[in-house]
Amino acid sequence: MTSEKLFTNTDDTEIDFIAMKDGKEYYIQVSYSVEDDKAYEREFKAFEKISNNHKKILITNDEIDYSTSTITHLKLKDFLIKDSLD
Repeated sequence: MTSEKLFTNTDDTEIDFIAMKDGKEYYIQVSYSVEDDKAYEREFKAFEKISNNHKKILITNDEIDYSTSTITHLKLKDFLIKDSLD
C-alpha cells in the first residue's frame, strides 16, 4: 500500500492522505478529535468533493462512532491493529 499527503485548495479543505492498494483508493482524514463542531465540520467537509466510489476514512481518538453512510470512522487504537482498510 502506498500513501501520500494530498492538499486540495478547494474551499480551504485538505485530504490528509490517499492510500492506494490493488487499484482501490482510500481517502483518509486524521484528527485528534471531532467532538468540537468546528473540527467535525472541517474534517467532514474535506470529503465532500470525493466520489463515493472511493473509501473515505476518518481516524480519531474519539470513543463515539462518527461513521456516516459514506464515511467510516475508526478509533486510532482500532486502526493500528487492523490488517485491512476494507
